[in-house]
Amino acid sequence: MFYKTYTLTTQPFYDRVCQCYKNIVMINVVPEGPLKQLVMRTQLPPLSPFQQSTPCNPIPTCGLALRSLKGLSFGCNSCSTNYMTPDEIPDLFGFLTMNGYNINTSVTHMMNTSDVKLTSRRIICFINYIGNQNIPFNMSPEMMDTI
Repeated sequence: MFYKTYTLTTQPFYDRVCQCYKNIVMINVVPEGPLKQLVMRTQLPPLSPFQQSTPCNPIPTCGLALRSLKGLSFGCNSCSTNYMTPDEIPDLFGFLTMNGYNINTSVTHMMNTSDVKLTSRRIICFINYIGNQNIPFNMSPEMMDTI
């Protein structure tokens, strides 16, 4: 069976609310399954006034960021933002595992050791959505919350 592959990455980001630079977790496309609820389209402001987009080196102006699993996170002098940061990767892996995603370690290893690199993004991992095959089909949503 074929499963669509998604790429989770980190990317430097200028948070206009906090007025600070941070790394945020991004995904290449809107995924199938529960992870979709954490995806938000985000404007990517230039990191520097010297950063210019050209036909040979286009700079994306928007992307798909993941929301924090902790709701509103506080940092950068107590301002509130809702972006997932690399500090949440262990929680993200737990979320993925519990919600029917497979972390494809072989593809992740291959791409992390390859000479082919994503521009300013660093690969966290590649994932596939296989659905939650461990939950009985007749279980109610209320019962699933207790698992």
